[in-house]
Amino acid sequence: MANPKVRVTLRKSVVERFGVERPAEWDWEYVNYPCSDEELIEQCKDADILYVGPVDPISRNVIEHLDNCKMIHSHGVGFDKIDLEAAREKGIYVCNNRSVNAVPVAELAITHMLNCLRRVPSTDAKIKAGGLDGFKQCFEDYNINGHKELSGRTVGLVGLGAIGKAAVKILKAFNCEILYYDVFRAEEFEIENNVKYCTYDEILEKCDIISYHVPVLDSTINMVRKETIDKMKQDAIIINVARGEIVNDQDLVDALEAGKVYAGIDVISPEPPSADHPMFHINDAGKARLSWTPHIAGTTNEAFTRMVEWTYNDIKKVMAGERPNNIVNKL
Repeated sequence: MANPKVRVTLRKSVVERFGVERPAEWDWEYVNYPCSDEELIEQCKDADILYVGPVDPISRNVIEHLDNCKMIHSHGVGFDKIDLEAAREKGIYVCNNRSVNAVPVAELAITHMLNCLRRVPSTDAKIKAGGLDGFKQCFEDYNINGHKELSGRTVGLVGLGAIGKAAVKILKAFNCEILYYDVFRAEEFEIENNVKYCTYDEILEKCDIISYHVPVLDSTINMVRKETIDKMKQDAIIINVARGEIVNDQDLVDALEAGKVYAGIDVISPEPPSADHPMFHINDAGKARLSWTPHIAGTTNEAFTRMVEWTYNDIKKVMAGERPNNIVNKL
């Protein structure tokens, strides 16, 4: 196997943070990035492999100048900034690390479900702010209003890709009734895991918890909006660990403040958000119904380690004349 010339747009600290070793003989170079197309072409013109960030733009102009390149590999799952057709025309594989963070994203979805069911965010804040008085107040609140287990809840998954399927495997341990909606049915998976296919309207109407695991498409933008929230049960829990565009944030804020729903979210739109984003100005009643993290669902140490390991493995395959994993441009 020839020693590859690998040019990397990622920061060195991102790739080498967790100590995954690569063959010492590889010609490995971190390029000066971000930069213009012309600068990127000059730095990468003799590369066998481009190793890029999941949102790094790699244009047709750049790709057409990569005469030696065999593969462009995304560090993560995203690849929409790479011109796939230009790479296909040049015979260059474009690959990602599909499913690399499916389990941690599913784990955080379940974490938010539990936080909402047991009212952890509001209780934690009240006790920390009020000390003993806050402690007593929360204890009394639980005695009066009660709280529910995840066991026995009806959970609806919108999207049954890798993350949705990982969520099913975790939820089964809680003895939930699991429904799902997806544009593609997975009948064998349904039978093996005792999950039921439903329409989206049925998910909205029947489920105690609705968890979204879909990409951003014209059909998924604003799936959660006033019209769909109105169809949900009182105190339904909305989970979004997918993409911010799936939820109309102002409509969600209105529903939280009105006491209609609970929500566990890891993403908002746009990102990065501005200081005047409605989620930052939610009132106290809305905050009490919200469990919130800053888009960290898939960014665990273990996921980042797998990203590097899987990418190195694909580099070895391509340089040995084999097909890499997770090709996304139909080569």
